[in-house]
Amino acid sequence: MKAITFLLVSALLTGCTHNTPNGQQTESESRTSVTLTHVSLGNIKSEIVLSGTTVYLRKSVIAAPISAFISNTEVQPGSIVNKGQTLYTLETKESRALAGSVQTRNNALTGDTQAGNATDESARTTERMTSHTIPVKAGASGIVTSVTQQPGSYVIEGGTLCEMADLSSLVFQLNVPYEQLKIVTQSGRCTIILPDDTRLAATVQKPLATMNATSQVQQVIATARAPFLPEGLVVKVLVETETSGRQGMILPKSAVQSDETQEHQWVMKLLDDSTAVKIPLTTGHSNADSIEVSAAGLSPKDRIILTGGYALENKSRVVVTK
Repeated sequence: MKAITFLLVSALLTGCTHNTPNGQQTESESRTSVTLTHVSLGNIKSEIVLSGTTVYLRKSVIAAPISAFISNTEVQPGSIVNKGQTLYTLETKESRALAGSVQTRNNALTGDTQAGNATDESARTTERMTSHTIPVKAGASGIVTSVTQQPGSYVIEGGTLCEMADLSSLVFQLNVPYEQLKIVTQSGRCTIILPDDTRLAATVQKPLATMNATSQVQQVIATARAPFLPEGLVVKVLVETETSGRQGMILPKSAVQSDETQEHQWVMKLLDDSTAVKIPLTTGHSNADSIEVSAAGLSPKDRIILTGGYALENKSRVVVTK
């Protein structure tokens, strides 16, 4: 009986020994992976974030000076042309008809003893035909935005051949809510952010005279020195409203959490290498990426959870990832 009891106790102890690593593994797996950031000191510029669109203010339509056939097209959409550059070559109806009659006559004289004279006459006729071709040239430098006619087409007098835009007339049309119009126009400056994150310093001009009746958004023109940009490009616009006069603690916006009513804000700070505690704070000026914070329990040396801290409770167990 004692031998049986001893064997049972040994089996239980062995099972407990084998379960210990698994228990430690379960505790480790329950930790939340987080990344860290630190508090920085400085002042922050409060900004309004708007949207905008590229627009060319000066556009021109290249029209046919006479009714004619198009014999050659020198441009395509996106072509950058200079003043005086040939865009199209037109051929009059008379010239085309004459070319057809000469070709018919040459075919009839083929093999005839007068073929040599016919060849000379054909050359002279061709020279006269050339004088009936009319080049259509650009009146100003710019970029071709659309081409509506191709070689072989017949266009009437005044018909559209292509459309051009003056490269120097590029502006940014800002979409400004009416309640922010005064702030934007008084600021006089803004930053244009292109889709590739290129930043352009821009000057705010006067607002346009029309407003979108549905959204109550007014268009305001801004100008900037920019590379070639296509019309209709959507950009982000930052307008600085004010700057805090004192140095304060600054954190990335993604590190600050709040409740549903935005009444209480906090961050999660590492108490040690694996324990996160909740630190209540108040917020101040902010921009698109950063926000001013004020809290008694924060310093630049503290390790603040940047990502992974959402919905963590006080004294949650975490593991730091790089």
